[in-house]
Amino acid sequence: MTYRGDNKSGRQSILQKGLLIISIPLVFELFFVAVLIHLLDESGQHIAREIASQDKIVAVETMVKEISDSMTSAILFNITRRNEMKERNEKSRAKLLRAYSKLVKLCAKDPAELESASRLRNAADEWMRQQDRALNSAPQARVSSFFNLASLTSANQQRPETAASVILEKEQKVLTIQPKLRQQTLVQLQIFFLFGFIANIAITVFLATFVMRGITARMENVLNNTFKFGARLPLDPPLRGTDEIADLDHALHETANEILEFEKFKQQLVAVVSHELRTPLTSVQGTLTLLEAGAMGQFSERATPEIAKAQQSVDHLIKLINNLLLLERLEAGSQILKQAELDIGHIIVDALDVHEQFIEEKQISVDCQFEELPLVGDWDKLKETNEILIETCLLRIPAGGSLTITGTIDSAGFLDIRFLDNGPPLSPVQAANYFDRTRETEENEVKGRILFLALAAAIAQAHGGSLTAVSDSQTSCFTLKLPQRGKQND
Repeated sequence: MTYRGDNKSGRQSILQKGLLIISIPLVFELFFVAVLIHLLDESGQHIAREIASQDKIVAVETMVKEISDSMTSAILFNITRRNEMKERNEKSRAKLLRAYSKLVKLCAKDPAELESASRLRNAADEWMRQQDRALNSAPQARVSSFFNLASLTSANQQRPETAASVILEKEQKVLTIQPKLRQQTLVQLQIFFLFGFIANIAITVFLATFVMRGITARMENVLNNTFKFGARLPLDPPLRGTDEIADLDHALHETANEILEFEKFKQQLVAVVSHELRTPLTSVQGTLTLLEAGAMGQFSERATPEIAKAQQSVDHLIKLINNLLLLERLEAGSQILKQAELDIGHIIVDALDVHEQFIEEKQISVDCQFEELPLVGDWDKLKETNEILIETCLLRIPAGGSLTITGTIDSAGFLDIRFLDNGPPLSPVQAANYFDRTRETEENEVKGRILFLALAAAIAQAHGGSLTAVSDSQTSCFTLKLPQRGKQND
C-alpha cells in the first residue's frame, strides 16, 4: 500500500495551516500594540509637557519672588544695617541663581523662552548690581540709594511686558491646552482599546469557526466513510488536499479496498475449497449409504459397524463444510433468512428430541421452564442454533448431571432463553470469548466446536439478537436473546 504521507514535499500540514491562520490575529496584535504604545507615548509627552510647564512657571515665579525678596532685604538693610537682612539678601540671590539654572535647562529646547530667560537673568543682574551699590553705599548716600531701589522696584512691577511675563503667558497657555490634549489622547486610547478588544474577539471567533468548520467537515467525511465501510456500503470520494486528514482518508480508502479484496478472495477460496471437498464427500456418502443398505452385497458383522462409523464421519465433515459456508454467508450479509411465525419453545423441544439418545445414555435430567415464546424468524436456522447450544451443554455436563432451559420475555420485548448446565466453570476470559471463532480450543473441549458456536452466534445476530456466556463456581449459563416481533402481516 502506497502511503501519500511519505511524500512530504509540497505538502501543507494542518499545523502549517494553523500557524498561517494564527499569524493573522498575531499581526493585528502587533499593530494594536504598536498603536497602543504610540498613544501611551503621546499621552506621556502631554503629561511631561504639562509638568515641564509647571516647573517653568515655578522657576520663573521663584526668580521673580527672590528678586523681590532680595530688593526688600536690600532696602531694609539700607535702612537698618542689620546683618540678618544682608544674609536674607544673600539667600534670596542664591535661590534666584538656582531657579535660573533650572529654568535654563527647562527652556533648552525652546530658543524664544531661552532668550526670555536670558533677559530675565540680565534684569536680575542689573537689580543685584543696584542692590550692591545700595548695600555698599556710604552713610551720606543711603537715602538716595533707598529711593533709587524703591523707584527701580516700582518701575519693574508696573511694566506690562517683562521677560518673566512672556514665559508665564506662554506656559499658562500650555497648561490650558495640554490637559485637553491629554484627555483627548486618553479618550482615543480607551476607544482604540475597546475597538481592539472587540476586533480581536471577532477575528478569533471567525478564524476558529472557519478552521474548525473545515476540519470538522473533513473529519465527518472520514468518519462517515468509516461507518460506510463497516456496513460495506460504497465510500464517498477521497478528500482533496495534501493535509493529514486527506492522507487519513486516502489511507482508509486503500485499506478498505485491500480488505474488500481479501474478503472477496476469502469467499472465493472458501467456495472453491468447500466445493472441491463437498463433491467427493457427497460421492463417498452415497457409496457408504449403498454399502450400509446392502446394495453391494453382504458384509461381515465386523465390517458393518465400521461402515456406520465412516458414514458418521462423512456426515460430520459435510455438516462442517455446510456450516462453514453458512457462517461466511451470514457474516457477509448475503444469507437470506426465512420469515415465519413460530414459537421458540417448539424449536427447543425439537432440538432436545435430536439428542434424546445421548441424554438417556448420560442420564442427564432436563428441566424446561417456559411457556409460549412467539417470534418471526427462520425455523431451520434457529433450530440449528438451539441444537448447537443444547449439544454444547450436554458435552460439558458430566454423567448424571442436569440441564435447565428457561424462557421469558424481558421488559424490552426480547425473548430471553437461558441454557444452564453444571459442567466445568468458565473463567471470565473464556466466557467473554466463548463464541469467538478466532479463539483457541480449550483443553477439555471437543475439536470443531468453535465453528459450531460461532455459527450459532452468527444466526442469533442475523435475527437481531445476541448470544453470551457467563459462569460461576456452580453453573454456566448460555443466554440467547432474540427480539420479539409481531406477526408477519402486521
